Amino acid sequence: VGKQRRHIPIRSLLARAGVAAQALKPCFMMSPASVSQFLPAMPGWFDVVIVDEASQMRPEESICALSRAKQAVIVGDPMQLPPTSFFDAGQTESATQDDDGLDIDSESILDRALSALHPSRDLRWHYRSRHHSLIAFSNKEFYGDRLYVFPSPAEKSSDLGVSFVPAESGRYKASINPDEADLVVNTV
Repeated sequence: VGKQRRHIPIRSLLARAGVAAQALKPCFMMSPASVSQFLPAMPGWFDVVIVDEASQMRPEESICALSRAKQAVIVGDPMQLPPTSFFDAGQTESATQDDDGLDIDSESILDRALSALHPSRDLRWHYRSRHHSLIAFSNKEFYGDRLYVFPSPAEKSSDLGVSFVPAESGRYKASINPDEADLVVNTV
């Protein structure tokens, strides 16, 4: 721990002492890029790899981690947005991207898994929203009211839930409605 220089690179250390590292830390939480950077390319390195938020991960990003696993659990929501290159460094305009940076033709590892791996299962519980009205529309329109949603402690609350604030007027020009945007900012 106190060593200041001549460190062994993490990839070399894990290649040499992988069994000991796994005995000390049996669970690794890493991004796919970190798996490629730090772990040797050894099939069966992991008993299981869990890919979370798989609807937003391209297959080519996950293959490095999946190739090191005996089994995989791929978790995601096909109703969420597809993979995006919006935050990629040096993004350039492309015919396959819309104005929001979404890869229109991009397939996620979740899409591949749903088409090839069976059985698939749906999660039935929604627990993240602080008020049940925040998920009500999606539950009805996208999930067919199949989600179990915890009721909120208060049906009406000024600081929780969804409320309707009508805009008196609006000008829509070039995909922008400045009057409505001002109303949102002032309401928040």
